[in-house]
Amino acid sequence: MNVRRVIRLDQLAQNVPPARDLWPAIAQAIEADRAEAAAPMQSARARSRWLPAIGMAAAVGLVTMGVFIGRAITPTAQTVAGTEATHGEVNLMPAALRDANYRKQRDALLLEVNNRLKTMPADEREKVAASLATLRRSIGEIEAALGRDPANALLQELLVSSCQEEMRALTAVRDSGSQEI
Repeated sequence: MNVRRVIRLDQLAQNVPPARDLWPAIAQAIEADRAEAAAPMQSARARSRWLPAIGMAAAVGLVTMGVFIGRAITPTAQTVAGTEATHGEVNLMPAALRDANYRKQRDALLLEVNNRLKTMPADEREKVAASLATLRRSIGEIEAALGRDPANALLQELLVSSCQEEMRALTAVRDSGSQEI
C-alpha cells in the first residue's frame, strides 16, 4: 500500500466531495422546525383568552393567603425590661433583645480575652490590643456615621460585619492563647 505522508496543509487535496449529500437532511430539519413553530401559535391564541382570568384568580388567592398568614402571626405586645410595648413598637423589640444578647456575649468574651491577654508575652499583647483597638475605633466611627444617617443600609451592613469581625477576633484570641491575630 502506497501511503503518502502529508507534511504541510497545502499538500492536502483541495476538492474532495462529501461521501453523501447532506442537504436533504438539513432541509427536512428546517421544515420540521417551521411546522413545530407554527403549531404553538395556534394553541397560544386559545390560551391567551384565559390568561387574564387565571392571573386574577391567582392574585386573589395569594392576597387571601397573605391575609390569613398575617392574621395568624400578628405579634402581641411584648415586655422588655419591665416596659410594655405598644403595637407600633413591637417590631423594634426583637432587635433590642438581639442587641442585649450580643452585648452580654461580647462582655463575657471580653472578660475571657482580658484574662488571656494577661498571660501573653508583651509584644503579642501589644499587637492584639492594637488590633482590637482598631476594630473598636472603626465600630465607633460607623456608629457615629449611623447617628447622622440612620437609614443608610450600607453603613448598617458595615456595622454588622465589623461587629462580627470583632467577635471573630475576640474568639480567636480567647481560643488561641499565644497565636497572633
